[in-house]
Amino acid sequence: MFCDKCGASVTGTTKFCPSCGNPLPVAVDPAYLPPVNAQAQQQESGKKKGGGFWSSGAGIALVVILGLAVIAGITLGVIFLVKMGGNNSVDAATVDVWDEYEQILEDDGTDLAQINMDPNALTKDQEELKKTQERVAALEKVLAKSGGTEQRRQNPNANPANTRDIKAEQMAAALAAYQEYVKMVDTFIGVLVGAITGNQLFNPAVVNNLNGILAELQKLAKSVKDLSDKFLKDNGKIIVDDFNPPVLMFAKEITPQVEQKVAEAQAAEAARIQAEQAAAAAAAAEAQRQAEAAAAAAAAAAEEEAEEAPWTCGDPNCPI
Repeated sequence: MFCDKCGASVTGTTKFCPSCGNPLPVAVDPAYLPPVNAQAQQQESGKKKGGGFWSSGAGIALVVILGLAVIAGITLGVIFLVKMGGNNSVDAATVDVWDEYEQILEDDGTDLAQINMDPNALTKDQEELKKTQERVAALEKVLAKSGGTEQRRQNPNANPANTRDIKAEQMAAALAAYQEYVKMVDTFIGVLVGAITGNQLFNPAVVNNLNGILAELQKLAKSVKDLSDKFLKDNGKIIVDDFNPPVLMFAKEITPQVEQKVAEAQAAEAARIQAEQAAAAAAAAEAQRQAEAAAAAAAAAAEEEAEEAPWTCGDPNCPI
């Protein structure tokens, strides 16, 4: 489908446009409409003709009871107002943002579930993470335009004073934390790909950098969970048994694989250094052998030359 506001092409089941955050229409499949109940139609027909429950004695009695309750006081209406609307419940727009947020977490968990240490696969993961950042940014726009009360939307820096604005702020904090988390995952994958393709996983500085990013990812994952749990707390409109999306386990899941790759790279580098040292030792031994052979040859040549030379005593009176 296409966004009716900015015209961007939208795929998947997202509720909001990834480009501008505009809510998208939801098509209703007739196959999912409830079946028509013949008995209900008959009852409805009976009501139109003046029959049915409300015209019966029990129905009239119930009307009288409700009327007496209203006459006795407006307490019943006040109770319904507190439970059903006003500023004391989470608004529908914020609930929709949470639903889409959960879908993003589920999609990311699926994409990163099978972590492949191949650089090409990791680069593809980065492309998916870029899409996630766009989707989260779109949700942040939706929440800013429609979440909470009108007062919050006009003055986003004001302290929230009611449930609607408090929950909208908590949702915004969870989105911001997840956006930061996704960016850090993207950074980690970029460093990892560079280390693998550049054959630098044996380098202590590179390994320390990767370990530092992994530690930061674990902190950010905890922040995302805590802020999301804070939004869910005392929020009767959203029921989640246990908020623990697999995508927040990325650092824990990938650490053993990185450690294995680092160990392999270190072993390969140690073997390379050992081979170079062995080759250098062999070259030195060969050079020593050649030097000794050259010296021996020179000594033999000198000795042979001395044997062939005529005897002279060097004295003019020498009889020879």
